[in-house]
Amino acid sequence: MKKIYAFFLCLLLSSVPVLLKAQDSYYWTSNFSPAGFLTPGAAIANTRDSGIVYLNPAVMAWSDKTATSISSNVYRYDHFRIKNGVGMGKDLVANSTRIVPQLVSKTFKLNKQDPLTIGFALIQNPLQDFNTSQRLDKKANVLNDSYSPGDEVYIGQYDADSKVTETYAQISVGKRISQKLAAGLTLEGTLRNASNNSNITSRALYNTPNDPDVIFPPVASNQIITSSDYTYAGVRLKFGLAYDSGNHHWGLLLSSPLAKLYSRATFIADINSTNLTDPETGVVSNLLASTRQTNLRAKWKMPLSLAGGYAYDYGRGQIYLAAEFFGSVNSYTILKPEEDSFIRTGNGSKLPLDGALNMLDGRKKVLNVGIGYSREINEVFTLMSSLRTDFNYLNEKTDEQGHISLWDNYHAQIGGNFKRRKFNLRAGLLLSYGRTGSFSQQVNFDGASDKNQLIGESLQVPAKYISTGLLLSYIHNF
Repeated sequence: MKKIYAFFLCLLLSSVPVLLKAQDSYYWTSNFSPAGFLTPGAAIANTRDSGIVYLNPAVMAWSDKTATSISSNVYRYDHFRIKNGVGMGKDLVANSTRIVPQLVSKTFKLNKQDPLTIGFALIQNPLQDFNTSQRLDKKANVLNDSYSPGDEVYIGQYDADSKVTETYAQISVGKRISQKLAAGLTLEGTLRNASNNSNITSRALYNTPNDPDVIFPPVASNQIITSSDYTYAGVRLKFGLAYDSGNHHWGLLLSSPLAKLYSRATFIADINSTNLTDPETGVVSNLLASTRQTNLRAKWKMPLSLAGGYAYDYGRGQIYLAAEFFGSVNSYTILKPEEDSFIRTGNGSKLPLDGALNMLDGRKKVLNVGIGYSREINEVFTLMSSLRTDFNYLNEKTDEQGHISLWDNYHAQIGGNFKRRKFNLRAGLLLSYGRTGSFSQQVNFDGASDKNQLIGESLQVPAKYISTGLLLSYIHNF
């Protein structure tokens, strides 16, 4: 019995890496970031922008306008490709298109003699939308010849989806301290929704040479189904300074860690293994493990960050530099199932969940940088462009397990602003790209055998991400 129990436990733990599915792992994904130059207000220093609510609330103090704005990704297309994702020639591909109202904001002034600018904003940030599936159907020597000689009929199927969105509600105030210096404060509430689902099915038919007339021979199978979703609400403060001196503009923004307000999570896991034979001992094992847990608590952390920006005016042009440093976060558990019945046995006893089922997150220090350029072509039109990094923050040594996005991304923007007395209209093209040559497969059907519970040994394969979109922003001045 001890050997059988040890086999059950080994089988369970070997499945854990595919149980934990993707999280986003970037800070500057949103266009409303310190170098998202094309989105109104996405700047740390004064950039001749027509923005209403600014990323750095201190910059609001330089504007004397009462205005309302809306920005939207009119069209966005995302493409993921993991080459040989579940086996040779079996790529995992995920495509998604969407229309996203990204930013709605309004500002107004109080006290004309000593004005205080107040702004409200609602920002939608779709971080990830990943949905893929693949299948391998072949004849191969999957089971040991000692009990199933020759090549077996084998079928492996995999499907997964991951969706992560964040919504931010902001109230900001900005005030001039002197003719050259302004300060501002933003209170930001964050609502994060994340759902991850994965289904792996791997099956092989026993060969029965002693009884070739058997139509339905025994089936060796391993099925792993997991589903998790959580909602997390938190709040943080942002304090900004802005300094203007002629053609030179500076800005600083300090963002606090995220403080928890509310969380709720659900976790589902099913492992069903039948007729799996240990080729070394000959023990035939069957395993049923199942749980559904609701009303769990979740964690989500954001580190302390410091952003800086500098803009320089020369004639009709302006160049803008930005950087943001994010502190590290020690490894922590996002979602941990409670100790509960999981592995079911024939005598009615039950074994609890193992701690290895925790969903983990941990982060290294990251420095993102960006550059923007704008030029007034005439009194009506201003050309705008920017480039920025979006480095992955995962600590690859300990916390990359189960994540999809394990590479660095780079974003480019080009467009322009059309100015009228009562409104500004801004439009442009957004491009993003990232790749890696060492993505760890979640499952490898090519190497499936009874020695690895029909899951295979994970290999390093190439993966890439491409995104393109159209941005449209409208600002109305009152």
